[in-house]
Amino acid sequence: MGRHGFQKMITMIKRELAQVLAEARDPRLSFLTLIDVKVSSDLRYADVYVSVMDEEDEEETIQLLKEHRGHFRSELAKRLRTRKTPELRFEIDTVEKNAQRLDELFGEIEEESPHLMDETNKEE
Repeated sequence: MGRHGFQKMITMIKRELAQVLAEARDPRLSFLTLIDVKVSSDLRYADVYVSVMDEEDEEETIQLLKEHRGHFRSELAKRLRTRKTPELRFEIDTVEKNAQRLDELFGEIEEESPHLMDETNKEE
C-alpha cells in the first residue's frame, strides 16, 4: 500500500470508528469525543485518542472502552471490509488538555506582568 493509500485508510478508520463510538449504546460513552487515531505502518495497531467532557470520568471511560474494544474492532471490521483491522488501543488525549493548561498559565502571566507578554510578542 502506497503512502496515499495508507493515508486514505487512516481517514476511513477515523471516520468509521467515530461512527461506531457514536452508536455505542452505553450512556457513559455519550460525552466522548474521538480526537485522533494513529495507525502503525503495518496496520496492526491503532492508538485511539479520546477526550471526555468531565475529567473525573476519564478513568472509567477508558476502562469501558478497553472492555469493549473487541466489539468496536469487529464493528470497524464490518465497515472497512479490509483484510486487516487494527487492534484498538484507547488513551485519553493529553495534547488538548496540555494546550488548555498552557493557555491558562499564559493568562495568569499576562495578568501578573502584562509588559512581559508585550516583550515576548515583539520578538516574533
